Amino acid sequence: MTNFELIALGVSLVAIFIAFWQGFLAKSQLEEAKRTKTETEKLLDEIKGKVQRIETISDETRKDVKEQISKLIDKQDENFKVLLNAPKESSQNEMLMTFLPKLMENPDMMERLIEIGNRQK
Repeated sequence: MTNFELIALGVSLVAIFIAFWQGFLAKSQLEEAKRTKTETEKLLDEIKGKVQRIETISDETRKDVKEQISKLIDKQDENFKVLLNAPKESSQNEMLMTFLPKLMENPDMMERLIEIGNRQK
């Protein structure tokens, strides 16, 4: 073999070594890319789960706030009804206080009023 053939053989061997080395590097990079992709998908799933939990908490909080507002409005309605009915009750109490002495003088009339009151219940 001549020097030229030896140089050509050496260059060929170096080229083969470089090709194998590039193949090894490409395989390593592919495995790293797969690992990174798996980790990224795992992190995205965790983020998705956390977002869903936050949305659930947010929905529950929103529902609780609506319920509290409804209860407050209902309580205000009850208070307004009581306030509107208060003058009637007050005037009824005044009438009762006016008639009480007369009812005490006539027990039969008082018994009849009590019977009427019990029937209305």
